[in-house]
Amino acid sequence: MAEPAKKAEPAKNLSPQAARALAAREARLEAIDEQVKDGSLVVRQMTAAERKRFQAEAAKRPPKPKQRPRSR
Repeated sequence: MAEPAKKAEPAKNLSPQAARALAAREARLEAIDEQVKDGSLVVRQMTAAERKRFQAEAAKRPPKPKQRPRSR
């Protein structure tokens, strides 16, 4: 089983929006952990056939554009 996600240390200078996003992310991760514990969600390794299929589909997609650095 995968090891539980580490909780991020909340930065003191987070904006309210970033703090809400961090709290929502942690809530989602806790919900996933609960589902795994009670057996309603199973996390497993991909099979070789699945890996081959999804790699082939990813190769068909156009590459994602590279992000330009933000200038401030």
